[in-house]
Amino acid sequence: MVEINQVNLIPLLNKARNGALVIPDFQRDFIWQLKQIEELLNSVINGYFVGSILLLESPLANQRFAPRLLRGVQQSQVNLTNENTIRFILDGQQRVTSLFYAFFEPDVPLSDELNFVCKFYIRPDNMDIFGLIDPEDIARRLRLGADLKKQLYDIYYNQYGVDIKNLPSMSVFRNEEAFNHYIDSNPSLTHSFRERLCNLFDKIQAYKIPVITLPSNTLDEDIVNTFERINRTGTPLSIFELAVARYYPLRINLNTLKNKIKHQPFLEILDEVSVLKVMAIFKDLEPKSQNLLRLVDIQNNKNKVQILTEFYNLWDRAVNYLGRALDRIRHIYGAGKIKIGKRTIDLIPYTSMIVPLAVLLYEIERLGNQSALYEKLDFWYWANIFAQKYTHGTDSKSFNDVRELRNLFSNSTKKPDFIPNFDHVRSEMLKSARSSALGKAFYNQLILSDCRDLLTGQTLTISECQVDHIFPSSQFGRVADNIFNLTLLDKNTNQRKKDKLPVDFISECLVSHGNDINNLMRTLETHFISKEAYEAIKTNNLDAFIQARADGFICVLKRKLSGD
Repeated sequence: MVEINQVNLIPLLNKARNGALVIPDFQRDFIWQLKQIEELLNSVINGYFVGSILLLESPLANQRFAPRLLRGVQQSQVNLTNENTIRFILDGQQRVTSLFYAFFEPDVPLSDELNFVCKFYIRPDNMDIFGLIDPEDIARRLRLGADLKKQLYDIYYNQYGVDIKNLPSMSVFRNEEAFNHYIDSNPSLTHSFRERLCNLFDKIQAYKIPVITLPSNTLDEDIVNTFERINRTGTPLSIFELAVARYYPLRINLNTLKNKIKHQPFLEILDEVSVLKVMAIFKDLEPKSQNLLRLVDIQNNKNKVQILTEFYNLWDRAVNYLGRALDRIRHIYGAGKIKIGKRTIDLIPYTSMIVPLAVLLYEIERLGNQSALYEKLDFWYWANIFAQKYTHGTDSKSFNDVRELRNLFSNSTKKPDFIPNFDHVRSEMLKSARSSALGKAFYNQLILSDCRDLLTGQTLTISECQVDHIFPSSQFGRVADNIFNLTLLDKNTNQRKKDKLPVDFISECLVSHGNDINNLMRTLETHFISKEAYEAIKTNNLDAFIQARADGFICVLKRKLSGD
């Protein structure tokens, strides 16, 4: 039965100090900044409501999750001698940690980003609380001498208008002993300030927080559903963090698995949720969030060893084929990295296609690595890119595409029917941005055509080339940014070309090809530049060039995706 109680603040924080109030290990780290903690503390001392705390009770001998102590709680302080249960903070970690840090002042940095001890002081003029980096910690860490340390206190005095050396910090209010020690040690306090501090001590000791406690027999699904509802209004947990919570009771530690694959190249592009999505499709589940939390089959009389073995095997397979999918996109589909202007961009048109591609590569290998299956896979890949099918609804699209390709793979005579509308492709490419998915796909095709340097006629080294205009934008304006006015150029050739008119640059190219027009045309064709496009260059006619090159490219694309 759910318990709802009004709990005094300081005893609640003492529970955290002795290790009876902890955080489940899948929760994100403490991330609040000084300003947020200041606002929380000022709400407390003014008696304002700061929200409720949601806890989950768990037997000490059979903990539901791996526990993590609050930031600043030392293992040496943990004392569970009189405890039969511990309580996990499901909602309220940032608030409880902030309050613990302020009142107990652990000798640890506030956060990983702010690598100094912080303290929170009370101004005597308006009783407001403000936080700052502890000058004693700065002096100790930077090994400042007495003079520099004094200057640091002077800086704080100039900033806040008060001398913080004798100001009360929040730690004096954690218990009566600490409070009385501060009062006795500062006989120079004015009567009015002393009186206000006494009133504040009483308010803090009496301050209560609503605490909702879920019983230890709460179902796993109810806990996860609770997380999902909580995180609609707060800083949301990712689906992966929810999955960590879901699978931990089954002794599947996703955080450990994630750490083992953290150097996988595909994680530079995708996040770890992609592994769960591939696993879902392997199990013939649509990779929606709710299905990513249901990847374990606990039915059919399976024991825990079977459950763990199946999950880990599926995880390893997903990781393996995600790596293979990225490798295919990089080396077979021409999607490396290249410079456009001053930026280096990744030429993968749709990173979301890596997930279904991983599953499909597994299917092809399972069926014997047949050449015909790879051809069908290539049709699917390029047709979907140029039809822009992965711009939205990618989870459903991935699932349905895998099903369709599985059927296509099983029928050796059936041809692909996912041919794009080429007139629509042409129209879309004419108006798309140069770094769009269609632009990247165009550069991929240039790379796959083994395009040669326009000046030297030598095959381009992709790592040494750049994307730039044929008709320079400095002379032809923004219209020159059209995809069909862009191509791959060796960086030295691009430097030499600079802002030359096309007719002048192409004349240099002809000379460097021995004034052999046929030789030059063979180089131009690797850039999808036809005779008609070449004639437009010779007359500096940008519009005619774009139209002619668009026509030439679509003809090439039709041949590749004809299905014949």
